[in-house]
Amino acid sequence: MTKPRLALIGTGGTIAGAASAASVSTDYKPASLSLAAVVDTVPELRQRYNIDVSQPMQLASYDVRPDHWLDLHAAVMQAVHNPHVVGIVITHGTDTLEETATFLHLSVDSDKPIVVVGAMRPATAYSADGPANLLDACSVAACPTARGRGTLVVMNGRIHSGLWVGKRHVSSVEAFDSPLAGAVGEVADQAVQWFRAAGRAPTVAWQTPSTWKTPAAWPRVDIAVAYAGVDETAMRAFVAAGAQGIVHAGLGNANTPTAYRAFIQSLPAQGVLVARCARFITGSVTRASVYADAQHGILTAGPLPPHKVRIIMLLGLAHGMDGAAIQDWIDRILLTA
Repeated sequence: MTKPRLALIGTGGTIAGAASAASVSTDYKPASLSLAAVVDTVPELRQRYNIDVSQPMQLASYDVRPDHWLDLHAAVMQAVHNPHVVGIVITHGTDTLEETATFLHLSVDSDKPIVVVGAMRPATAYSADGPANLLDACSVAACPTARGRGTLVVMNGRIHSGLWVGKRHVSSVEAFDSPLAGAVGEVADQAVQWFRAAGRAPTVAWQTPSTWKTPAAWPRVDIAVAYAGVDETAMRAFVAAGAQGIVHAGLGNANTPTAYRAFIQSLPAQGVLVARCARFITGSVTRASVYADAQHGILTAGPLPPHKVRIIMLLGLAHGMDGAAIQDWIDRILLTA
């Protein structure tokens, strides 16, 4: 029987980290081992699969920038276009894993499974979780019923949508979950179980499928977090720095102090797109609750968190979308994700 061929793409992170002793699990240097070395810690991988290994970058994920996503996107698309590859696994640090997964989920138009995986403990730890996570990720990537689900994240035996997953603990192996949406499946002894039918959000190229425009330069999109006593100082600084978009991570239902509201409402007329979402809590932001959003051209993002709304705005602006088109895309994402 022919073994499935997987493309494994390494970016560094804790899964490739090394500490001074096997008893140390939080004080370590990430991105210390190559992906090839990480694969060698799980001999069963090469027994089960034909594996193509590539490493477009090697860094801690707190150093990941949108420009790195373009290099990763190119590596993913090379694997997507290889007819012999049935699935793609990306090893990644956990600090920005959910952002990279969201970017890929919304930018790669392919039915092939793309699985992002990391670890909460370094490869040298007695209790390293990377080997089991990597084996699970490959099981999902090779699973025929993983097709058509977009980018997935596999951590601690759970399978999550790349759009909805988030890191909720700084060090626990149970750090990742998907508030409101829930996990889409689980893995146990390489057996994959799904909790729902296949489906995914439309990519940035949903109007013209399979069309991807590599940005010559990313637009500047910032996040302004609200808090008791906040004023417009941060937003003014972002505008002065050339922001084309600002995500307003507001209080409660994306609210902000009354004295600050008029300034936010004035920004779209100045050519700065604004999207409202909640700062640190779950729940769907109500459109036109107190802001007259449509009147002022302000976007709302439902239950999406600020850092993921920023990625949608980055992609939308980079592809020439105006505010109305980005709001339409957000609405479609929320309907189909």
